Amino acid sequence: MKNEVKTSPVAHYDVCVTKIESLNKHTFEIELLAPEGTVLNYKSGQYLKLELDVNNDGQPLWLSYTISSRLEADKPNRVSLIIQVVSDFSGKVVDCLFAAKASNQPVKIVLAMGKAFLQTNLDQPHLFVAAGSGISKIKCITEEILHRDPDANINIYWSNRHSDDFFLLEQFHNWATTHKNLNFHTILESAQPGWTGRTGFLYEVIQQDHIDLKETHAYLCGSPQMVYGTIDQLNALGLEERNCYSDVFEFSPRAEKLEA
Repeated sequence: MKNEVKTSPVAHYDVCVTKIESLNKHTFEIELLAPEGTVLNYKSGQYLKLELDVNNDGQPLWLSYTISSRLEADKPNRVSLIIQVVSDFSGKVVDCLFAAKASNQPVKIVLAMGKAFLQTNLDQPHLFVAAGSGISKIKCITEEILHRDPDANINIYWSNRHSDDFFLLEQFHNWATTHKNLNFHTILESAQPGWTGRTGFLYEVIQQDHIDLKETHAYLCGSPQMVYGTIDQLNALGLEERNCYSDVFEFSPRAEKLEA
C-alpha cells in the first residue's frame, strides 16, 4: 500500500541525552530532551534521524531510528529511542550516546519522517506485527491508541530468534491485563530449550488465532521479506494491503510477492 498522507515539515533540533537504560543485554532505551519550551512535532509511528560522529573521524553520520515514545502534552520536548547492539557499528552508536550524556554535549536530530504513522479508525480492529526491534514502533503506536481509546481492539504479535531478545515484557503484559481488548503474543522463530511459548512464522501464529481480518488495520515492522510475506499469507483471511502500514512500503517498494 502507498500511504498517500500529508506529513509535517521536518525540523532540526539540538537535544541532550538525559537517560540511557539497559532493557536487556544488548538493548538500550535512549531519552533525548530538547530545550524547555520546545515542541517536538511528530506522530506516533514516525522516525527521526540522529547525527553522530560514530567513527570518530570528524565526519558525522545521519542515522535513522524509530521513535519509541508517544508525544506527551506535559513533556513535548522529550523523545525516546530503542537501540539494539547487534554489530560493532551499533555498539559505537551507543558508546557515542553514553559519551554525549557524560559530557552533557548536545546532539542533533531531525524529525519527523515516515508515512506509516497511526492514522486509522480506532473503532476497527488493529493487528500489530513486529520482528525484533520493530517492536519500538508498535510500542509507540500502542501508547497513543490506549491514550485515545483504552478499549480499542489490539492484537500484538512479536517474534524474536531467542527468548532473551525480548524486552519491556512487563509493560506489554500489564497492558494486556489492564485493557480487556488488548492481546499480546510472543513468538520464537523456532523451538528452543526452555521455551514453552509459541513458535513458527508470524503469519502461522496469526492464522491460528484469527479467521477474518477483512476489517482489520495492520501495522507491520520488520524486513521487507517478513512484511510482504505476512501480508500475502494473511490475504486469505481477508487482510487487504490497502489496510496495511509499514515503513517498508517507502524504503523497499514491492517488486514481486515474497515468501515470509
